[in-house]
Amino acid sequence: MENHRKSRGTLEEVKLSEISPSRRNPRGPNVRENDSHRENLRESIAEFGILVPLVVRRQNGNFELIDGERRYWIARSLKLETVPAFIVGEDLDPKGVLQRMFQIHMNRDQWDAVQQCKASEEVFAELRGKYVDDWPGLITEFAKFTGDDTRTARNRAQFLRWPKKIKEEIYSDPEKHSSYWYIVEIEDKIIEPAQNNYPEYFEKVAVDQVREFLYRKWEANVVRAAIDVRPASIIARSKVVEKAKRRKVLKIFDQLVRNTELPYQEAYDEFARQFPDLVEPKLPRPRTLLGSIQNLTYTLTQYEPEFFRAYGKKKNPSLGEAVGIVSELIDAAVTFRNKLRTTLSKSS
Repeated sequence: MENHRKSRGTLEEVKLSEISPSRRNPRGPNVRENDSHRENLRESIAEFGILVPLVVRRQNGNFELIDGERRYWIARSLKLETVPAFIVGEDLDPKGVLQRMFQIHMNRDQWDAVQQCKASEEVFAELRGKYVDDWPGLITEFAKFTGDDTRTARNRAQFLRWPKKIKEEIYSDPEKHSSYWYIVEIEDKIIEPAQNNYPEYFEKVAVDQVREFLYRKWEANVVRAAIDVRPASIIARSKVVEKAKRRKVLKIFDQLVRNTELPYQEAYDEFARQFPDLVEPKLPRPRTLLGSIQNLTYTLTQYEPEFFRAYGKKKNPSLGEAVGIVSELIDAAVTFRNKLRTTLSKSS
């Protein structure tokens, strides 16, 4: 009976001085600095006391905090001597403690995606060592541990395999947590398909170096939202076999990776220009097309050749290149106008 009682835990008043925050909690001190509800909770605890017990476990004669970080720090600020706490079984090992923390915090939606990743670093490292060449197996086991669905577990694992330096940057700054989805998009749309279709590229450029290059686009504000990655996914997903064409694809991909200032859309545009047969055309609606033509017409009336000399020579197209592109535009416009006139005459 006693063992059963320890396994299920007990509710007791515990001295606050005997409780220590867990180093496994990814929120850490940020829970005090970045909590918009802190003052409301503090007022409530000051007036009514702690209504929801903390969750702790016995450790070396004292207690380790598993759940209730905000309540713990507020209780300390109010100089409370004791707090109600649910003491979980003493048979939990560190991994079991972490799993219990996942169950509690994820059910209450208190840990965001980055905090969940930070908390599961050790578990992921262990699984990565065990499932070296079995990514699906790793995902399955990781999902079992966290209680996530397979897709969410896969996204977390995609983030966790990024370079430690970048992860530490993100972990330490809550304002950078939004980059999580950008990283997942890179893994999903760029890294994984490129490794499958163009493995030779990663023999010259390490995958972590590719990740770091692409992450700098986010830092440089070249990327406004995570989905900006998607247009360029066609480059990584293409399966060009012919050697000469394959070299061209890899050149575009390398420019996308190394040029921090190159947006994903521009990389897609270059790929579409060189490989139009591999790109599915997404034609605009007639009204949108005419609006674009009117905007372009206005821009061309305002633009002067001197503008081409106003920018650095490296990125600036030559006047000869501009003449060639505008000539193509004129030819396409004349052809389209003739088609419109022919159709109009037939319908009248």
